[in-house]
Amino acid sequence: MQFQRGQKSQLEKLGVGSRFEVGVRLAGPSGSDVDLSCFGLDSAGKLSDEAYFVFYNQTRSPCGGVELKGGSGGFDKVFAIDLDRLPAKIDKLVFAATIDGSGTMSGIGGSELAIESGGRKMSFPFDGSLFGGEKAVMIAEVYRKGVWRCAAVGQGFNGGLGALLEHFGGEVAEPAAPAPPPEPAPEPPKLNLGKITLEKRGQSQKLSLKKKGDNVIHINLNWDQQKKRSWFGGGGGSADLDLGCFYEMVNGDRGVIQPLGGNFGNRYGSPWIELDKDDRSGAATDGENMRFYKPEMVKRVVIFAMIYEGSQNFTQVNGRVTVKDTNGTEITVHCDAPDPRLTFCAVCTITGSGGDISITKEERYFRHHLDCDNHFGFGFRWTAGRK
Repeated sequence: MQFQRGQKSQLEKLGVGSRFEVGVRLAGPSGSDVDLSCFGLDSAGKLSDEAYFVFYNQTRSPCGGVELKGGSGGFDKVFAIDLDRLPAKIDKLVFAATIDGSGTMSGIGGSELAIESGGRKMSFPFDGSLFGGEKAVMIAEVYRKGVWRCAAVGQGFNGGLGALLEHFGGEVAEPAAPAPPPEPAPEPPKLNLGKITLEKRGQSQKLSLKKKGDNVIHINLNWDQQKKRSWFGGGGGSADLDLGCFYEMVNGDRGVIQPLGGNFGNRYGSPWIELDKDDRSGAATDGENMRFYKPEMVKRVVIFAMIYEGSQNFTQVNGRVTVKDTNGTEITVHCDAPDPRLTFCAVCTITGSGGDISITKEERYFRHHLDCDNHFGFGFRWTAGRK
């Protein structure tokens, strides 16, 4: 169905379910680069979580509900959409294009945005005659109003990508002042090579999986064992932290691995992830360990740490997770900015892409599993449990 600017429809009436693709073909003006992006907005029309701004430098939302892919089927870029994965706070997806260079939207040639789901269901053709000197355009949107709907917007916007981001309530990082030329530094000791610390939320590091079947990824959770004082004198029990994960594999298998409920995984079958033990006494100096025996099967994983008992919050335990591969690379994520009110931490995410996996620091604190799940959009059913 061909849309005109301003035309709207329910997705169901177009024969579109919860999973579909949005393809964009844009003939930009000569000498200019055109960037395509998607903004996941809340009910107020704001980007309340910048993790749901999907663009060339952040190609996937945390829940996997929006993913920016390369060109195919005649489109420059394709967004893979799964509405069922989006958290409840996301009510609108806005698909936008911005020009980087001297050109403006009035100079674009014949272009198109289309929704495809087992065939083309909606097409919105547009060109520069709809615009003037704008540097950005909001092309179309998919939004929830009782049911999911789509609209051909075609609204020009002054300013580029940064202005559009600020319009939706996001923040643009200020460019750093030019630094003076650095003095020659001594060559770092070889023992430090391969050791990486992810300092800031959103910082990532890729690990290559060149030899499938020969790679084992080792996840270690450790913490400081600070003894509690007993009412009757002497030492009490140590802090009991649990290592666990939410996982989704490329074969579609999804689940949770954690000591709570005795879900220790399986190294010999799906998900090929195994947790070694539940260190409840604090006696094990190596903490708790999880191994990925087929990391090439990983689609997305959220690694979490939970204080089960023995401490009130993460400020007292100095929790840290270390990720190691068989090539000697070691990536550390510290839980060093805790919320003293909360005892559940999503430490990092692991996502698979081709022959690599990416480790990204999250360090997001929640009350419990359900709040974390709501943020990352796995959609599990939760019940109370104990060891």
